[in-house]
Amino acid sequence: MDQRATCAREVVAVRRNQIARSLALGGSTVILLSVLSTGDAFAGSTLPRSLTTTTLSPATIAAGQAYALALLDEQPVPPSARLVSKLPTPIAASGNLGGGEVVRSVDHEYLLPRSIDIDAFVRSHLRKGESVNETGTGTSPNAYSVDNIGVTLACSSPHVTYCGLFYTSTRTTNGQQELRMDVQVVWLPIDHVKMPLSGVVTVTGYAKISLSQFSSDPVSIVLTRSQARALRSAIASLKLTGGGMCMEDSTLLKIVVTPVKGGAAFWSASADECPGVLSIIGQSSQATLDDRSCALWRVADSFFPVGEAAGTKQGSRVCASQSS
Repeated sequence: MDQRATCAREVVAVRRNQIARSLALGGSTVILLSVLSTGDAFAGSTLPRSLTTTTLSPATIAAGQAYALALLDEQPVPPSARLVSKLPTPIAASGNLGGGEVVRSVDHEYLLPRSIDIDAFVRSHLRKGESVNETGTGTSPNAYSVDNIGVTLACSSPHVTYCGLFYTSTRTTNGQQELRMDVQVVWLPIDHVKMPLSGVVTVTGYAKISLSQFSSDPVSIVLTRSQARALRSAIASLKLTGGGMCMEDSTLLKIVVTPVKGGAAFWSASADECPGVLSIIGQSSQATLDDRSCALWRVADSFFPVGEAAGTKQGSRVCASQSS
């Protein structure tokens, strides 16, 4: 079974349970997913202090907000839906990322006839590259149920590492229904991270990886100059990411650069399975990059001879369903 798919299903399942519990309790606040990683790449799943709303430029924040709003405005809306400034019965915000510092969240609210099947409408109006990735229903005493549909969007901007659309709806007492549409976007500056070449570059893969256990049976390769240049180019093509957390994780690849073979590292990186980040620590800076890049994994896999680092090679194939 594909390990990233398992990881994603577990995170979605936790979120659905949280939504159901919140709705059952009549909650009206944003659901913030906060789960702990039990694997060996937990440190690679956190957001560096350098990427917060206090250090992101106002222009970057404004650009991300504008992008999210434009994305929301172009989404299909059921016929007869009437845009309102405030719903009679407030609906809680939906989204997979909560209120994170690098997340731009926007919403529109509508009233529409109860006869419209929102689930059927959404599924029949998916555009190229979009798919329904989650559904859920929450209930509470003496209240109408609340339905949620999550849609994966096709966002091609080099600034964007995540974007999602959410339809949340409920009935009203006057024969209508309410609809809230939320878009979440992680929009970050473009920052080409350069791996240094002035030293010995060693990559380590693993024969066995596990989302619940430490990666094992490491295989280390000292790169040639041409191999190091290819890896540097692949890393420079990666996007910054807002990070994230998963219940379980595993390390796919480690990279260290040392002055001499066997010396102390002055630059290092670690790629994880879930949520999929390359965590970099340099002499004076840190960064987290989105490692779901086939360009990265094509290069990394080529370093290991046939039959070696099988776990790394198998785990890295998730890039094919995430990016090119």
